[in-house]
Order: sequence, then C-alpha cells, then structure tokens
Amino acid sequence: MLVSSAIRALRFILAGLAVTTLCATAYAQSTINVLSSRPDTISGGDAVLQVRLPAGVTASQIAVLRNGADVTNFFVAKNPTTLEGLVGGLNVGLNTILVRLRSDDTILTKALVQNWPIYGPIFAGVHQQPWICETQASGLGPPPTSGPCVAPVRYEWFYKTTAGTFVALPSLTPPFPADLAQTTTVDGNTVNYIVRVESGVIDESIYRIAIIDDPTNPVSNPWSAGGKKPGAGWNGKLFYHFLGGCAAGFRSGRNTATNALSVSDTISTRDEPLQLGFAVAFGTRNTLGTGCDDIVSAETVAMIKERFIEQYGLPQYTVGLGSSGGAMQQHLIAHNYPGLLDALTPVRNFPDTLTVTTDVIDCGLLNHYFDVLVNPADWPGSRRSKVDGYPTDPQGRTNCNGENGFARQWPVPTAGFDSVVPASARYDATTNPNGARGTYHDGIINSFGADPATGFARRPYDNVGVQYGLRALNNGNITKQEFLELNERIGGLDVDGNFVGTRSQGDLGAIVSAYRTGRVNEGENLTLPMIQYRNYVDFANDIHSYHRARAMIERLQKTNGTADNVVRWIMPQNGTVNFMRMALLAHDQWQRNIAADSSSDPYSVKVIRNKPASLRNACWDASAVMHDAPASFTEPSFCNDLFPVHDDPRIVAGAPTAGDVLKCQLKPVSASDYAVTFTPAELARLNTTFPQGVCDWTKPGVGQQPIADSWLRYFNASGSVARMGHAAFGKD
Repeated sequence: MLVSSAIRALRFILAGLAVTTLCATAYAQSTINVLSSRPDTISGGDAVLQVRLPAGVTASQIAVLRNGADVTNFFVAKNPTTLEGLVGGLNVGLNTILVRLRSDDTILTKALVQNWPIYGPIFAGVHQQPWICETQASGLGPPPTSGPCVAPVRYEWFYKTTAGTFVALPSLTPPFPADLAQTTTVDGNTVNYIVRVESGVIDESIYRIAIIDDPTNPVSNPWSAGGKKPGAGWNGKLFYHFLGGCAAGFRSGRNTATNALSVSDTISTRDEPLQLGFAVAFGTRNTLGTGCDDIVSAETVAMIKERFIEQYGLPQYTVGLGSSGGAMQQHLIAHNYPGLLDALTPVRNFPDTLTVTTDVIDCGLLNHYFDVLVNPADWPGSRRSKVDGYPTDPQGRTNCNGENGFARQWPVPTAGFDSVVPASARYDATTNPNGARGTYHDGIINSFGADPATGFARRPYDNVGVQYGLRALNNGNITKQEFLELNERIGGLDVDGNFVGTRSQGDLGAIVSAYRTGRVNEGENLTLPMIQYRNYVDFANDIHSYHRARAMIERLQKTNGTADNVVRWIMPQNGTVNFMRMALLAHDQWQRNIAADSSSDPYSVKVIRNKPASLRNACWDASAVMHDAPASFTEPSFCNDLFPVHDDPRIVAGAPTAGDVLKCQLKPVSASDYAVTFTPAELARLNTTFPQGVCDWTKPGVGQQPIADSWLRYFNASGSVARMGHAAFGKD
C-alpha cells in the first residue's frame, strides 16, 4: 500500500531542481543542484554539486559547507555565477550543504541531500537473502567473508586490432601495437581504438564501464581544477545495456568474460556503441536472468549512472538498449523512474514482465491439458494453435510449446535457481519451508507484499472466468464438447505452482499493487524517443512473438493518445541488417534535434516534432530491401503480409490485444455470446464450470488503474511504498 500523504509530504527535491533558498535577502536567487543523481539517491559518499550565485556575488566571496566543514576547494568556477565540484565525505543519511558569504556568514542557500551505502539499497527495498556475491567469478577477487557484496574498483586497458579482435593493451605508453585499429566516432573524431574498462561492485551488482581513452593521459578527477576530462574518443553520450531472461535471483550475478572489455554480450559480439564513441555501462543485475526484479535493475542503473557522472562527466543523454527481458527493463525503468534513460531501444520487446507471465502461465496450463489430461494425438499443433493463438513451426509446435520452460519456472518455487545458490538455502515444502523461493512473484515480494497466511509473495495471476478457446469455438475450429471439457478441466496452480483442478484466484491486493506501483506498464512517462526492432520469430516456437510489440503500441495510444514517439523495425529471423548501428545513429540525430528545440512546448510534443524525417516504421525482406510499414499492425501492406501479427491464449479467450488485464470483471453466462447453440444441459455445464460468471472483456480489469506515482521507494515484504523525496526547504 502507499503510505499516507503526510509521509509523502516529506519528499526530497527532484534532481536538477533548485533547492529553495533560505535567505530572505537580495541573494534569493542562489541555488544548489545535484548533478550526479537526485539529491535523495546519492550513494557512496560523494556527489557532483552545482552552486549558482546571484548577480553581484563572486566565487571568492562565498564558502560551501558540508555538514559544517568547508569544502569550497572542491569546486571549480564554470562561469562568474556557477561553481561545480565533486564533494566527498558525505555521511550515510541526511547531509546539509550550505552556501554562505565569507564576510558576515549570511546563508545564501541550503540543501539537504541524502546519501546511501554503495551496496544499497536505496529504493528497491531489502535485497533477497541469501545474496551470493560472485566477485571471484567476475575477476574481482574473493567476496567478503561477511556483510554486503563489495569489491575494490579495478581498471584495465584493451585495444581493438586491425583483425577485429580485442586484446589486452601491453603497455600504457607508446609505441602502441602495430595492429592497433582506429575508429571514427559519431562526432567525426578518428581516434585510436583503445578502451579503458572500470570494474567494481555497486548495489551488490558487478558493474563495468567502458570508454575510449588515451592511456598516456587518461580520465582523472574530471570535476576538479587539475583533473583530466575524457578526450575525443568519448562522444559525450552514455549507452546502457540490458540483458534478458527472468530467473530467481538471490545473487549478484557474474561476468565471466576472460576479456574484461566484454562488459556485456553487446560489447563482446557487437561493439557499435564503442565504435561510435559512446561510453558503455552495464551491471549484472541489469540482466533479468540474474534476478527478475525490475526495481533492483532501476536502482542499479541509478547508482552506476551516478558513478559514471562522478568519474567521467555528465552525459548529454543516456540511451538504453536490450532484448527481451532487456526491453522489459527499459520500459519499466522509464515508466517508473523517469529521467534515468533519455532514449530506449527495446529489442524483441515486451511491455513488461508481469503481463507476460499471465499468458505464459496460461500456456503451461494448456500444455498440461493437451499433453497430460487428454490424448495428445487429438490435439496436434494445427489444432492447438486455434486455442492458444500462435502459429505452428515446421515441426508442428506452437509458441506455447516454446514458452513452457518459463511457464513452469516462474510459478514454481524450486525452479530457476543458478547453481551458485546452495540447494540447502532453497525452499522445499517438506524439509525447508522457510527457504528461498524462486518464483517470479517471490522475486519482487517487496512490491507484491507477503500473504500473511503463508509468508509467500501475494500472486496476481488469475484465470477465473477465462473461457479458453472461445474464439476457436465461435469460428468452428473446435467442437462444443471440446470447449466444454477444456474449460472444465484446465484448472489452475496452487501456491507452489502445482497443477490443480480449480481455477487460480489472484490476490486482489497484489493486483491493485501491480497497477498502482507500475508492475503493469500502461505507458505513463513513456513519451521519450523509442526505436523498437526485432527479427521475426513467430513461426519458430519462440516466446518473442510479434504481438508483444502491438500490445505496447496499443497501451501507449490508450494512455498518451499517440505512439508517434515510437519507430518500429522488423526483419526476417535470419536477417542481417545492422539495426543496432542504425538505431544509435538515429537516436543521436533525434536527441540533437530535441536539444536544439528551444520552444516552450511540452517535452512529448518536442519528441514527436523532432523525430528525423527519415526515421519511420519499416520492414526488411529476405534480400535486406527496406519497405515502409503502416502504423497499424493489420492494415493491408507488404510488411504486414510478410510479418503477420498473431495472438495468445487470453486474446483467443476474448481479452483485449493490449494484454493489460490481470483479472477480468465477470458477467453471467449468456447463450447469446456464442456462435453455437448450447443445449440446456450444456449451458448447465457452463454455469457449473463458471459459477462466478465469465469474463466481461468490455470492462476494465479488476483493480486496473493508472500508476499512483513514479520514483517509489519499497521497503520489505510488507508491500508498503513511499514516493522518494521531501518537500523543499522554505526561507529563513
């Protein structure tokens, strides 16, 4: 539940917004800003601060105090009225920053900033326990014998050879290797392709930061007077990478690359971001396969990005990129923690994680029915596809078969663990009922809250009233008896993910929380530039069905009135078009256009107006020929014919294609809803199967509502949250 408005009234000021001055004098225009983060999410004991002075006051006339200590020497005058500096020595908790006149100690301005430990948490709530620290496997030395996961920062140097490989740089001084390649950045600077990689642990996550740099004069203390800023190899922008999957967690994650340049699979196999001069950042908890918690992922981004700003400089913008679960993270971070990312590149995108689990678990129930409860021979793939909405692959399997692994992993508490999590620590209903549970829902128990009856995470999954195969029945693809038996016997799951004969009743508190706290992405705050791209795998028994892109577009249109801030690209499964490079170049031009727009129009208007004219929805055929695509997924066109969009079990059951209903409202069974005629006995069977009624998909879902707020802070399994922040200070 959200905490009371009385607590919310204590919110901290937003990053970049000036703290209201305390002094009722002519110096009321003085402000303090935090540049490296929000002022309430500082971590690690330091922050980049900006002090703006009123006209007539010079830097030599003022002192900046941190908790009473003079830290003026940390600041550099950017111009006569602006000072900036990296201030260290912040205490964990609240810290007071004062700017005062040296002449008479008059306070010009005052700010409270809040610092958190480098290992977190800040807003994600208590981390899972146990938490396995994988520094050893990541080349950062053995983990601490006790306490949080931390490790010393490490720096390494690598270069790209003219043969296209990355190897360790043998010396930091010339002469450099003869096979040293060069690269030309997006700004047109041609530089030696030498990369410095910083590694360490932040928020109990292994992180890497890679940047093209000059080893003879490397980046050092860029905010100080004698420091060295990044050179021509950095284009001034930050690329943040996200990886996919969705697993139990209870671990920091590991980066096992033998070459530390491989900060993520993008850099180890595709180095377009570095080629173009982007700095690259990545944390292991930005891989949902390490731990399926988008809130921890957002917190990791906030803390690593803060570290980047402090050590390298303020990026002009931050662009995210990631596939599958990496797309989920981008959507959810921009949705719930706006400002961390400035542009998104969701690849093979899903709107979020939670709504995907709904139809994936449905697939598990259908697979169990077709393969176990009835004769599988009666339900070949060609017939199953009429019920689950997916096409079949050459082996006759539908995408529901491809989703079955996740369908059994996400709701089952003993599944999804990495081998580093000891078996002795894991849940067992008989021998270890208090052990770590690996379900998707238990992984984000801080959001859903715990069921007081069990102590396990409350679960929003619900299939009460869902008429599986309804469209197939009405289209004549299955018989009345098949429809009746399917819905009588499909059942649901118990708290441990076991198949049971009764339907699953979602926890109403979890459902409401999912909407209010943003686990369901309805498109709020997603007005920033977005380039979706994917290879088409609808006929490949693959979870990454194209209809997920349609769902995201429909949610944006419903909430924001438009999806014109999104560009969609698609190519065949084995296509070779370099979408990554194309997207980065397009994003860069888009951001340049927005930055040059000095109008007072809303940001959302600027985004759409400044989209490059050449940037449009398109598809590429097997010969890599580009074709324009319409905004609609169903409008007759070359692209829609080549790449048709399909459905899923809920859509076949009548649910909206936006896929954002967790639990449907119910209505009585009515014979008029069917294209077939049921006998009185058959109608009686339907009423017995659906004693509470069937889904009324014309109405919003139960508890469906917009998010309550952004930048929410979670605490523990109580499910309580509060908005980060506090009220601005008033004047003295």
